[in-house]
Amino acid sequence: MEVTTCISLPFKNCLVLSASFMLVYTAYLAIQNLQSSLNQEANLGVASLSVLYGSIILFGTQAPSVIKLIGAKRVLVLAWVIHIIYTASNFYPTWGTLIPTSGLMGAIAGPMWTSQGLYITSLGEDYASLNGLNTEEGLHSVLSKFNGIFFMFYEITQVTGNLISSLVLSTGADSSSSSKLTDLSMCGANDCPSVDPANSSSNTTSIGKESPHRSVIYILLGIFLVFNVSGFLLTLFALPKHKETRRTSPPSVSESIYSCFRMAVSPRMVPLIPLFMAQAMAIGVLYADYTKAFVTCALGVEWVGFIMASYGLLCAFFAFAINHLAKWFGRMAMFLAAVVMDSSTLLFMLLWQPSHDSHIITYFAVPCLSGISEGIIQAQFNTLVAQLFKKNMSSAFATYHTSKATSFTITFALSLFICLRTRLLVALSLYGLGLAGYLWTEFRVRRGDWFVDDGDKEDDAACVNEKTAVVVACNTDNNISIVKHP
Repeated sequence: MEVTTCISLPFKNCLVLSASFMLVYTAYLAIQNLQSSLNQEANLGVASLSVLYGSIILFGTQAPSVIKLIGAKRVLVLAWVIHIIYTASNFYPTWGTLIPTSGLMGAIAGPMWTSQGLYITSLGEDYASLNGLNTEEGLHSVLSKFNGIFFMFYEITQVTGNLISSLVLSTGADSSSSSKLTDLSMCGANDCPSVDPANSSSNTTSIGKESPHRSVIYILLGIFLVFNVSGFLLTLFALPKHKETRRTSPPSVSESIYSCFRMAVSPRMVPLIPLFMAQAMAIGVLYADYTKAFVTCALGVEWVGFIMASYGLLCAFFAFAINHLAKWFGRMAMFLAAVVMDSSTLLFMLLWQPSHDSHIITYFAVPCLSGISEGIIQAQFNTLVAQLFKKNMSSAFATYHTSKATSFTITFALSLFICLRTRLLVALSLYGLGLAGYLWTEFRVRRGDWFVDDGDKEDDAACVNEKTAVVVACNTDNNISIVKHP
């Protein structure tokens, strides 16, 4: 019985870690999707997202130093405290409250996701050791299992958070402000930032449905605070202190910066970066612009959660199912399908003008296609990176996430100055460049003549630990990848 208990302990701790992230990110991702709709005054919501993702890029490489200073568990506890403060700042969203807390959120993101990766790795090592799985293949199998559990919990948050937000906001929807009584001519691609920042309704899409009463928003934020506090308490009292091992010891800051820079300018990585950034820009437009200029403007903010939940559901499903489909159709077909779907959503937003006669199902088309595309790309980039960057997969993953965070920041920042129609054209152009770079890469791979440049180094210690590729320093997206190092 004692042996069984010891073996189950790492599994239990994996569930604790996963559940704490699910609780906290149920609140965060829902708030992120609502920022551009609820805080339209002087584009405060979008500006806060720009600051958040900009801080991720700026402070991402400081993760090793922070973890060495206070430890992985304290990093998670501190991260949840910051999440609580961030949610609380939305009760009174101003430039003096929301912008600083958004900066804190971005600053803690790197250390937080690094700590998550270190925990999963050490728990996987413990579990493998207790079960006699002492080979590299055995450890990889356990890590895949633990990561699968974690991201199952994580992907659920896009569904739970969005459903909660729509259910609560629907109770405060004012039928007298129905979109049938409003002018929708400035919805959709015609959405532009106001030329007069002093105007209280600074974005022209505010002529659509009015925001819910503040008391309803307070109820929603109160619910999200309960989720944040629950995740904080679960981590504080149920998650043990992280046990550092040789495999999970974080690298130095200088090593992280140097390795990430070398990978970013690698001749094999450069052609792929436009595709990484184009896909992130499409998702950024979905988060900040589609939710505001199409859904909120025409239907009301109470519909944002329902519609975005479809994105999370399909993204989670296809991220799991696409590996089976890839066996039949191959990686290139999957990538081309994802590019076509993302480009179609951008083109659809460019050409479609919401109207009183638009069927409600029409509004689900963009997030559904985006969810399928995201699920495909998340899975298939792993195989591409594994083949191209066999000796430094971790740095490649780090560059991938850093380029996505950069694209998010640019997308949100441009929305403060440039009309949506122009930004959609920019995203489509970037996708064209990205597709050309990807096809060039596949051409070189299939010919078997892709060279190995000086950036390939066996130790790859700058962004990860040896042998098991755990992105620990430059991972700036909302996930972390653990893959078998050859």
